[in-house]
Amino acid sequence: MMALPPTLTPKQYLVHHSADQWEEFVYEWVMALKEAGYVDVVGMGGSNDRGADIAAFLTARKTDGPWHCYQCKHYDKALGPATAYPEILKIHSAVAEQQYMELPERYVFVAPKIGGTLTQLLAKPSELKLTFFAWTEKNTVKLLEEYGEGALQRALDRARQTDFSCFEAGNLDKILEQHATTPHHVRRFGAPLPDRPAREPAPPEHAAGETRYIQQLLDVYSEKWGYSSGSPDGARAHPKAVRNLQRQREAFYCAEQLRVFARDSVPTGTFESLQDDVHSGVVEVEERDFDTGYERLHAVLDAARDMQLGANVLLPVVKPDDRKGICHQLANENRLTWVQEDEQ
Repeated sequence: MMALPPTLTPKQYLVHHSADQWEEFVYEWVMALKEAGYVDVVGMGGSNDRGADIAAFLTARKTDGPWHCYQCKHYDKALGPATAYPEILKIHSAVAEQQYMELPERYVFVAPKIGGTLTQLLAKPSELKLTFFAWTEKNTVKLLEEYGEGALQRALDRARQTDFSCFEAGNLDKILEQHATTPHHVRRFGAPLPDRPAREPAPPEHAAGETRYIQQLLDVYSEKWGYSSGSPDGARAHPKAVRNLQRQREAFYCAEQLRVFARDSVPTGTFESLQDDVHSGVVEVEERDFDTGYERLHAVLDAARDMQLGANVLLPVVKPDDRKGICHQLANENRLTWVQEDEQ
């Protein structure tokens, strides 16, 4: 038998990212740092990023107040001082020229691999500062051409006032651990979905958010069994209607639980895409001629149960009741109708 190819780890996937994909990954991670207390996170990358690829703001004053900077670097080789020094100079220049009013409280280099020399320098800020100024002296001619004499001097003056302990490197293992808590991890790395929580029963009382799909079901029961559909009382008094209504509510809440699970586990829009797939698969059935809404309802539910759902990332955790429940979610939004006007 032919052996299956080995599965790439997230670290191995990241090695093959482009610079833009790497920055997107870092942005997803920073957005997940809830404990940092960020009020907003903004991608600033580009040819004129002013020393910050991703800015995370601690107050509404943004870079006029306390903020953190994440500098994204993705190279074939490990990140070393020769790459870090120009970025350190750039952020000081941006502050000296008042492009930012404040230096970031934290300036984090984020790279697939940080070289040993830079790691050691970041662990000893005083030495990092000394070697930075040694680098600027060695490269004075080139830096004068790039910045101009006045701007370079202002940047260096600002750097002399800085405690270089603000510069650090991100730990990729910890970054991946935190990224795994985001809805983006499954899509980016093809990782398995987390376990879906145990299903909870539908609450005994009808919630305001159920109004439309329940009314549609009451119309179905009223048409079939001949009682007023204005309230659930008639359905509760009918043995078949009350059991059917309870089953449909359980399915609706199953799909609602899947909606919440998707919100926390996969990228925005994934669950809505699944709803659209179900709608596309059943709407032709819903539009057929039926003698009763009861027949239409069950024909649509059968079609949803049996249909192929494409390649949505949620499929491994989709249950039969989710499919039925999604139909009721669609009915709740008037995208499906059981008892149609020409049948009443």
